Amino acid sequence: MFDIRIICHPTDAEPVTSALHGAFRLGPVRREPARREDRERLYVTAEHRKDLTLWSHVRTVTAWLDATNGDGPHEIAMRLLKVTEEAGEAAQAYIGMQGQNPRKGVTATPQDVATELCDVILSAAVALASLTDDPQAAFDAALRDNNHRLRRLTDAGDDEGPADNHPASA
Repeated sequence: MFDIRIICHPTDAEPVTSALHGAFRLGPVRREPARREDRERLYVTAEHRKDLTLWSHVRTVTAWLDATNGDGPHEIAMRLLKVTEEAGEAAQAYIGMQGQNPRKGVTATPQDVATELCDVILSAAVALASLTDDPQAAFDAALRDNNHRLRRLTDAGDDEGPADNHPASA
């Protein structure tokens, strides 16, 4: 358990508190005046969440970005571009892991590549959450569709068989 003190503009208090709720279990939030008249102090006792999930984290990040940067078309475009940036960093780490640049040699590990791939996944999830009210449902639907196509390709005992791989169906 730990204590958090935040000094912010009063209009930022709710978005900040909301973001904290997504990341931590919080006790009551105390609000007190700050030295500057246009600021206030927030005090809260918190502990790490044991139930942190991808989607709870994505909700927290998206709420924070919305409060900080807004949620207009330009911001949505930036979130989509962030996915591309992270994918480039994953590719760069893989190239470094393979030692493809003879001048640099091996500069990354498999763990570095894995970390960058996780950043791609998180960035894509935030972009998805910025485009739909229920990103988990959208992802689950895409997962079901993908799984259905995969089963059609891999279920040899199915009456349809792997039609997508059969030369006659091409």
